[in-house]
Amino acid sequence: MQLIIGVLSILVFVSVALSIYFRHSKKTKYFAIFKPLTTILIISIASIIYYNNGSQYSLLIIIGLLSSLIGDIFLIGEKHFLQGLSSFLIAHIAFTFAFINIFGFQWNFIALIALLVIGIVYYKFLFKYLGKFKIPVAIYISVILIMNWQAIGLMQMEFSSAYIALGIGSLLFSFSDAVISYNKFVKEFRIAEILILSTYWMAIYIFAIVSFFL
Repeated sequence: MQLIIGVLSILVFVSVALSIYFRHSKKTKYFAIFKPLTTILIISIASIIYYNNGSQYSLLIIIGLLSSLIGDIFLIGEKHFLQGLSSFLIAHIAFTFAFINIFGFQWNFIALIALLVIGIVYYKFLFKYLGKFKIPVAIYISVILIMNWQAIGLMQMEFSSAYIALGIGSLLFSFSDAVISYNKFVKEFRIAEILILSTYWMAIYIFAIVSFFL
């Protein structure tokens, strides 16, 4: 199993590099192939691990990854942003339940306060740019902050490399979403897609691979 996961991991990083290259060079046809392919490869890793350990965490991560894949497809173009947002909202809920499944719901109030301050400040910054997306974005930010809260809370129970990785992965996902919102609603900038895609795929790769160590 380790060999297969190793090979798939190499393919993931090759596919990430190609996806970012095709996106940056505006070769949409190839990007539309490699973007979902990258997530499918990560789903394959999570599925192999689930086949071997049968854990509830792995199953919930697969559900979240499948929702992420649907979101990936919706967000290849610009026409289906709300559908993509909804797909990733479901993904974040699944990831949150995966984290809760490990030790139960975590009540780390210091982390909660810090995340709320960051979330509220960023939402207030975005607010005047959001137009009809004010409520959907507010809901989305709330859900992803809960995901961050629960991922970070795992370190309170066991300060291990696996749970540190999950905390970092959840924050990378939030960073990716923050860049998406800035690039879409405030101002486009050249390296946005590189930041969005690299941090997003690193996050879900961490979510998938960590189940091997739990």
